[in-house]
Amino acid sequence: MNLKPVQINLGVEDVQTVLTISLDEDKNAALNFIRHRLMKKVEKSLQKR
Repeated sequence: MNLKPVQINLGVEDVQTVLTISLDEDKNAALNFIRHRLMKKVEKSLQKR
């Protein structure tokens, strides 16, 4: 897979999750969010190009 710069949109739910993770400093929630939500968006964005 070739890496390229990507832009992803976060819906309201994802924004709320990011803010909650930041406020709680929850490392496990952060890792879970990256693995299960952000990764899918990044992969989808890379496939479009």
